[in-house]
Amino acid sequence: MSYVQHLAASISPLRKASMVALLVFLVVSVFGVPFFTELDSQAGRIVQDVLFSLILLTGAVTAAERPGAFPLIALGALVAIAVRCASWLFPPDYTLAVRVETALAAVALISVTLGMTVFGPGKVTFDRIDGAVALYVLMGMIWAYAYQLASILVPNAFSGATLDPNRENPSTWIYFSFVTLTTAGYGDIVPVARQARSLANLEGLVGQLYPAIVLARLVSLHLAGGSSGTNKS
Repeated sequence: MSYVQHLAASISPLRKASMVALLVFLVVSVFGVPFFTELDSQAGRIVQDVLFSLILLTGAVTAAERPGAFPLIALGALVAIAVRCASWLFPPDYTLAVRVETALAAVALISVTLGMTVFGPGKVTFDRIDGAVALYVLMGMIWAYAYQLASILVPNAFSGATLDPNRENPSTWIYFSFVTLTTAGYGDIVPVARQARSLANLEGLVGQLYPAIVLARLVSLHLAGGSSGTNKS
């Protein structure tokens, strides 16, 4: 057994608890922190970076049962965390794009692996339902980072609210992402560039189909004691 496989096996018992922990960290980070803290302040940034690190580490633990994917997930998480830590040593404007890119890549990798675990063959449990809800929130985070990256790379990609592409504005992009994901569409931020509009259209479509089809299917299978695939676990 290789060192990576041994490490993945050693933390595998933590995986079930990690699903619930991941969901809790996501809810606190996305909905709690913007409500209780000023994210532009130093304290708010510290809280955000700590929670972001916990989300990535917990997400990596959820991949422990997939030794083939675990090294890539762990590496992506560690790189994103290292970039966040290093950004404290440099002006934010110099590191913003790298922070967003590494965060987007790490969260996307975790989401793909989590999706394989949640929708793989086996009995539908509360653990899987928690993972499916966490995946829904992670998708909102992915699009938030994608919108922010689009605003950095494409001039005037969005209009409406006061948006400065050279500032992190995490709560603004999280807000716009989940407004789009849930198709609330308040209209205070409007995608203008074609890239931004394409992202918004895709997120709105996923936001409607995922709860209606995927989550509802998992809950119904759990109540019926069914399986999400042909194999039993």
